Amino acid sequence: MIFTCIAIAFACAYAWLQGYYLWYWKRSPRLSLSPLVDNSIAGVSVILVARNEGQVIGSCLQGLLQQDFPSDRMEIIVIDDHSTDDTVHQVQHFEDARIRLFHLHDYPDYIHPPAYKKSGIVLAADQAHFDILVVTDADCLHPAAWLRTITNPFMDPNLVFQTAPVLLSTSGSWVEKMQEMEQLTLMLITGAGITSGLHDMANGANMAFRRSAFRAVGDFTGNWSYASGDDMFLVEKMRAQFPKGIAFAKSMDAVVETQAKTTWQDLFQQRLRWAGKNKGLKSRVISRTWLFVGFYHVLLVVTLVAALCNLMSWMTFVILLLSKWLFDFVVVYSAASFFRQSRIMMYFLPLQLMYGYYLLRLGSWMLIGREGDWQRAESREQRA
Repeated sequence: MIFTCIAIAFACAYAWLQGYYLWYWKRSPRLSLSPLVDNSIAGVSVILVARNEGQVIGSCLQGLLQQDFPSDRMEIIVIDDHSTDDTVHQVQHFEDARIRLFHLHDYPDYIHPPAYKKSGIVLAADQAHFDILVVTDADCLHPAAWLRTITNPFMDPNLVFQTAPVLLSTSGSWVEKMQEMEQLTLMLITGAGITSGLHDMANGANMAFRRSAFRAVGDFTGNWSYASGDDMFLVEKMRAQFPKGIAFAKSMDAVVETQAKTTWQDLFQQRLRWAGKNKGLKSRVISRTWLFVGFYHVLLVVTLVAALCNLMSWMTFVILLLSKWLFDFVVVYSAASFFRQSRIMMYFLPLQLMYGYYLLRLGSWMLIGREGDWQRAESREQRA
């Protein structure tokens, strides 16, 4: 009986958490597409830090050059991060004055191993002609109105940092579908967290900020020991110094797409890398939230085993399971509807089972794995 009451309490807490995110997602302002670029915006510098992206950077640059944005008020700064493939050749293929290429190895004073991407962003910020900086990745695809959508809000002088949605393109495998569902949920949580002020999240594939604010917070000083985290460390610093200056670009026109991981091994390595940077964050809200969600899945397994062994009523397990599925369904459906990916709901139940396995396995790696697992994941990511 006591365990059943504890299970009900956890189910209620989980329902409250999901309801909280849903409430603030609905309240988060939706960006409308401005017909013109505001004249108060002098220009925009788009930053790409690329290492061995020869297969994808051409498509990315083509999309950026075709943006519905005044050509004389934008530039694309490409930082070559020690590429060994034809990345540089692909960039040089574009004979467009808006593209400016720099080689990170030519600026040794900027290099802070293992944080090569952060080093590249700082270099690009110092080379930029404009105050508004937009960071994206070379493997991303951008809709024509993307740049206009995420930069026009900067007509508000109080806005210093804006993160925007990143969705996943998939080929249809189950591991990719699961990531697609998870990413939709993450975008909803990101928007809701920023709107409510509960926590801040960002994605380095799609974020914009003022160079003046970037310098005011000391760029990435204090975070050089982490290979990743350019997004999360920066938004945390921005929130600390500019509490009212953070926003989420809730608009389909602000979405960029990147490729989902195609194998379980690649997915786990990426998530271990993400987990590694959490150690450097001052706020513990996000890590504690994920800890609660992980523990909820552990509780589901424990109650299932106990019910199978006749140690407790099946009702406890059913309450936990149905509560999770119900509120997860509402959250995923809300995000999928907004981002026009409702087809993912056809696979909701099997993906829920896969996600439970994924969280438990990832959690076991993080809890009983060796201390350096996440560091090795970061190292592999840097060499990729």
